[in-house]
Amino acid sequence: MITDQLSEMMIRSGRVGSSQLEKAMAIQENSGRVLTDILIEEKLASPYDIAQTFSELLNIPYLELGEEFHLQRDEFDMIPESIARRYCLVPLTKEEGVSITLVMKNPLDMDAVDTVRSLTSLEVHKAVSTEDKINQIIDKCYKEEAYVEAGLQDIVDVEAAADNAGFEADIGDVDQLLVHANDAPVVRYVNLLLMEAVRDGASDIHFEPGENNCAVRMRVDGTLHLVTPPPKSLYQAIVTRIKILSEMDIAERRLPLDGRFKFKFSGRVIDVRVSSMPLVFGEKVVMRILDKKSLVLDLKDIGFEGQKLKRFHEILGMPNGIVLLTGPTGSGKTTTLYSALGILKSPTRNVQTVEDPVEYLMEGINQMPVRPKIGLNFAECLRHILRQDPDAVMIGEIRDAETAEIAMRASLTGHIVLSTLHTNDATSSFSRMRDIGIPSYLTAATMRLIIAQRLVKTICPNCKAPYQPDAGEMEWVKPVYPDAENWSFMHGEGCNQCRRSGMKGRRAIFEFLEVTPAIRELVHGEADDMTLRRKAIEGGMQTLAQNAFQRVREGDTTISEAINKCMAD
Repeated sequence: MITDQLSEMMIRSGRVGSSQLEKAMAIQENSGRVLTDILIEEKLASPYDIAQTFSELLNIPYLELGEEFHLQRDEFDMIPESIARRYCLVPLTKEEGVSITLVMKNPLDMDAVDTVRSLTSLEVHKAVSTEDKINQIIDKCYKEEAYVEAGLQDIVDVEAAADNAGFEADIGDVDQLLVHANDAPVVRYVNLLLMEAVRDGASDIHFEPGENNCAVRMRVDGTLHLVTPPPKSLYQAIVTRIKILSEMDIAERRLPLDGRFKFKFSGRVIDVRVSSMPLVFGEKVVMRILDKKSLVLDLKDIGFEGQKLKRFHEILGMPNGIVLLTGPTGSGKTTTLYSALGILKSPTRNVQTVEDPVEYLMEGINQMPVRPKIGLNFAECLRHILRQDPDAVMIGEIRDAETAEIAMRASLTGHIVLSTLHTNDATSSFSRMRDIGIPSYLTAATMRLIIAQRLVKTICPNCKAPYQPDAGEMEWVKPVYPDAENWSFMHGEGCNQCRRSGMKGRRAIFEFLEVTPAIRELVHGEADDMTLRRKAIEGGMQTLAQNAFQRVREGDTTISEAINKCMAD
């Protein structure tokens, strides 16, 4: 059999030892998996070694497929992306009407060869490369080129025609802008970029004009990444297209504007919030992607566990009191709030929210948006909500004394109130309330729980591997956990699935401050933040840094990521 010849050649070349091969074959016998996959997964042989052995055994070329390698449009048009990913292959060359060359991870996969042969009706020749290199080309050529540049090619053609007609992107002729904004290439570019954002799990898309060019960036897992931009001369047409979708005034480019729209993708409805702002070289547009499917409503999935999870449920079940979530923008406060609403939602309970704006619609929850233009701010909304016989009230954010005072009065009259506040940690929420004019006795009487929250990036499960941190990193951990030298540390080596960053996805870390009688007494006496913090830690509060380094110990994140999110702590 060819697999026996492959094994023999790997041993003969010294790429794998006989004992290692026996171990892999034993696993194969029990699992039925492919031998070469087992050798790689068990780190008994490298992908490069196996690819080289395939090349020698089958007398086919091995291709490195470096970063400069690029498929031509007619090449990746021959095979759908789904087939390329399923069999880990890319079509390299084609002899017109006769044959096609496939670069494959596993040249012995006859199912892949037969599938391509039936799709193309061409004779198949083989070449071999490693899985990571092939996936890199698939990501680069199918994902970026086929979805985005294909649209851009058409845009370039329109640009040339527009130039011939004397059209400039920054002209004031609104009618002409409308025409170009509705051109098929512009529509296609915007649609494909939205599709790309949803598929990558992006939270925002940024369109940024420069003097001679423009930039488009997507925020994935909290970090902005550059994507292929449109030509600068078509920038205004694309901005206009987005403003048309969002029902914004396309003639107004001097003032910031807001809008929103919805679109369907893979059978689900995606909500998009749009904001435009005038800059020196044009309008900057930011689109916030609100995909309900990506909203994590399970508190365990967010990061709550053990005693924290139990107490959070118990406090939400209380008849009154205030639960505050604190942290900077983008720390996951809204997600935690919606998770809490999921717990409160019940046929026997009237749950009301006031939000700016309503980000996700939840069945069984009465959600009210603020409308500042007609005087319907948070405080005014709250006054009306309290006449609606609520059991629980969620306020998107406490921004001023009036809103805070009404929230506290609502708590005192038998309502559980949830809201957010912008502070760096849990204990500084009390001084923040004093700063906006709320008496300390009122804060002490109403607060039940304050949760400070951050989001830390998690290690990519596909390229997760052990590593030894340097002395500088350990100096951050030891003051928090003296036994850290005995831990096993993990990091991501970088792969196609995580954009070579080693990190994929995020989870929350928490500072969970339950307002005990001892804390309440200090708040009533207007104790400073440090005194409150020391008392909370004495009472068992785990700080953000402690919780972050606990995630490091459990192999969820890295020391550098924990330091980045908790340096102030």
